[in-house]
Amino acid sequence: MADPVQDTIQIDDDPNRRGRPGRLPARESSRITRRITAFSIAVGIILISAKLIVFRESGSIGILSSLVHSALDFVAALSSFIAVRYAARPPDAKFRFGRGKAEGFSALLQVCLIVLGAVHLLEEAVARLSDPQAITHEGYAIAVMVFAIALTSWLLIAQSWAIRATGSLAVRGDRAHYIADMSTNVAVILGIVLASTTDFLRADALVGFGIALWLFYTAYKVGRLAWSQLMDAELPEKERALIRKLALKDKRINGVHDLRTRASGPHVHIQMQLDLDDDLSLHEAHEIVISAEGRMMEAYPAADIMIHPHPSGCHTIHGNEVFRQDQCKDHNH
Repeated sequence: MADPVQDTIQIDDDPNRRGRPGRLPARESSRITRRITAFSIAVGIILISAKLIVFRESGSIGILSSLVHSALDFVAALSSFIAVRYAARPPDAKFRFGRGKAEGFSALLQVCLIVLGAVHLLEEAVARLSDPQAITHEGYAIAVMVFAIALTSWLLIAQSWAIRATGSLAVRGDRAHYIADMSTNVAVILGIVLASTTDFLRADALVGFGIALWLFYTAYKVGRLAWSQLMDAELPEKERALIRKLALKDKRINGVHDLRTRASGPHVHIQMQLDLDDDLSLHEAHEIVISAEGRMMEAYPAADIMIHPHPSGCHTIHGNEVFRQDQCKDHNH
């Protein structure tokens, strides 16, 4: 029977496979994220303008909820626009690990904006539930929402491609906004149709209420992604397994242990110890380490890699014991 972990590694071992931090050169990743965040801002301006006009004409609470959502999308897009540019700046003497965490902070700002918008929509929806109002110019409103769906769909396709190419957390958070926005637009159309063609005037307010709950769920998803990166969560086990496999391709390496990984914007940071034969010279050990680093850099062009050679016959464990909790579990021969 085939080993599912090994099969996964064989698939992910392709250096051309993208979609995760570190798999694309930082300059190319920056070029893609810069372009897609600029598109996102342009789409946000168009949607806000169209929905503001149609809200003034129709008075629909559903349109208002969608307008608020689009305004939050625009602020989030602006935050991503700034964050991806700052995160792409190269490391310097002050920030030796780079500035990739800026994308995580941008995502946290988006979470706060989503929650604020959801609270506002809940207040408006509750008020309209107790005092329902008829909707006017419903045909005009529906036409604008269909246009918004088409434009948002185009942006989501472009954002999905950018995420597959770069794994950007900022773009991923921005896309979560626009997915919720498109769902909002569909729900608004349904609410307008029900409220304007039936006696169920509260349908529009109920749509606004449902959208608010969807916003809370969106905030949770984006916040979880940001939390993982800001708290230096390990890369997924498939990625860690691939890193071990790349290291162990050299038969002179007896094992890999104390592997530590984390993502930071477009970059990943990898640390490990390699078990080598005791009788190797310093020069030979250095050559083995450099070769291992080169193999990893082929799969992770935007990686910062630090490797410590360790004599296989030496059982002395060094380093702060607080950070050696999983060293035995991580050991791989």
